[in-house]
Amino acid sequence: MPKQTAKSSKISMKNITLSEKLILYFLFLGLGTIFIISIYSYYSTQNALMNRTFDQLTSLRIAKKNQVEIFFKDRIKEVILLSGSDETRKIAEIQDRTPEKDNKKELAAYLEKYKSLTGYFTSVMIISNNNKFVKGYTADPAIESGSRNRLGPEGNVQPTRLNQATPVIIRDEVTDPSSGKVKMIMEAPVFNAKNNLTGHIILELPEDQINTIMLNNDPNSGLGMTGETYLVGIDYKMRSSSRFIRNSILRTTVHTRPMLFAIRGEEGHTITRDYRFIPVLSSYSRVKIPGLNWFILAEIDQKEAMVPIYRMRNSILLLSTLISIIFFVFVFIISKRITRPINQLKEAALKVGKGQYDIDIPVRSNDEIGALTQAFNSMSVQIKEKTRELQSERTGRLRSVIDAEEKERQRLSREIHDGIGQSLIAHKLWLESLLYMNDPEIKDQIRMLKDQFNVTIDEIRRISNNLMPSVLEVFGITLALKNLCEETEEHGVLEILFQTTGELEEINTKTKTYLYRIAQEALNNILKHSGAKEVTFTLSRSKDIITFILRDDGKGFDVEDAVFEKGNGLHNMRERVALMQGTINILSSAGEGTTIIINVPV
Repeated sequence: MPKQTAKSSKISMKNITLSEKLILYFLFLGLGTIFIISIYSYYSTQNALMNRTFDQLTSLRIAKKNQVEIFFKDRIKEVILLSGSDETRKIAEIQDRTPEKDNKKELAAYLEKYKSLTGYFTSVMIISNNNKFVKGYTADPAIESGSRNRLGPEGNVQPTRLNQATPVIIRDEVTDPSSGKVKMIMEAPVFNAKNNLTGHIILELPEDQINTIMLNNDPNSGLGMTGETYLVGIDYKMRSSSRFIRNSILRTTVHTRPMLFAIRGEEGHTITRDYRFIPVLSSYSRVKIPGLNWFILAEIDQKEAMVPIYRMRNSILLLSTLISIIFFVFVFIISKRITRPINQLKEAALKVGKGQYDIDIPVRSNDEIGALTQAFNSMSVQIKEKTRELQSERTGRLRSVIDAEEKERQRLSREIHDGIGQSLIAHKLWLESLLYMNDPEIKDQIRMLKDQFNVTIDEIRRISNNLMPSVLEVFGITLALKNLCEETEEHGVLEILFQTTGELEEINTKTKTYLYRIAQEALNNILKHSGAKEVTFTLSRSKDIITFILRDDGKGFDVEDAVFEKGNGLHNMRERVALMQGTINILSSAGEGTTIIINVPV
């Protein structure tokens, strides 16, 4: 069953019209071109939009990175400025020598001055060089001056041993046990006038300050509904808040490909999955902050980034569909304009094939179709004329055949009537006369009658040989032609020189018969018309060609005029040569004899 279905489908494809084929070919070509252009446009647009999105993310990442670096650079300057001020030195020395309660006025004045310097730090502690007494002082007026600070276990912070070569240390993993919030500590040493270490100043920088730079939920900020920029530490923990996860600082792990690239010191962008395992476009690099191994990432969901691309794809599909429809209509109209005259030519050709030659197709254009229509009209007229000529030639040939048959009948009739008929009548009268003769005379008369019967039998054999020589079938063409030449010499004044070369007996019977008839016709013509005395007749075979050459020394004739004469001799010779797919060349002129050269393939 599947084979039959495939066969019927193949047949139906063969039976489609030229118009349908043109429509299909042009549609395949046009739609293929539209498809390729659409695919190219889509991917080109996609790459352009993706590159634009990556450039946008990279610009935001660089901007945020610069803001963070500048922010920490300014905070470090402030910490160094505070640690080197006279008030800080004085507080550290007083803290180290006297009880806290005796220094409230000095501390309050210092804190007021500190508040006027900066608003970024939420608290400050000045720790004396004596580790037994660690007292914290806050810049928050809601907290009583001199109370224990919230940093470190039981409000204590162990200072780091610093020197002048390391003016500021930043710690980004400090958690307030009372509130659970993450705080960032900036610590600097405090030296007295003699350049001796008298204590440390520790300032608290809350996460809100970093989030003010990094966190942005405004869709018009360039990050859309799903974009974000965030900081990550060397431990893969977030150092700024996530846009999607609350309390993510030091709690959310970002172990992604961009982080691995950034840790290796690389800077760039890629498509990957973020910490939520959602496909995103990501731009990454390291943040240069003294004492911190931080990395910045700017990301946006791939789905949102692809929205313009999807819109462009839909627009391309819609435009391609419209172009395809317009192209189909255009192809349909053009194909009809092309195939309509071709269909007219096809119908006209069918009519011509049926014998209707009076056809004149109107020429409607000056292009190739118009030229083809004109050529067809001319061809129709020529076919009509050639058909008329062929019909006339056919009638002439048929008349020639009929005339030849009639002449042959007349000749046979004459020969039978004048020869055999008269002989038989004479024999009859002779037999009747025997009734009145004596016995001795009867024997002599019977003997003479026997001789006459032999002559009559020879005449009948001659006529039979003229009709179909039995010697041709029994003994071959060489002996048949030799006998023909001898008989022609006996009945005329010709001297015929007959020669043969090559293997002539292997040719087929049809070729033998035609060659014999041509020789018979040629010799008869020589006897009747040429007045020749000598004839040279050569029949040879060379490989696959039989060559027939017949020359006489007669008066010759004009070959071109002989073609238009009413005689059938030359015509019959040409017809038989054509039936053997051979060639005939007749060379003759007045007073110079005639040569007939025939070449026939075996």
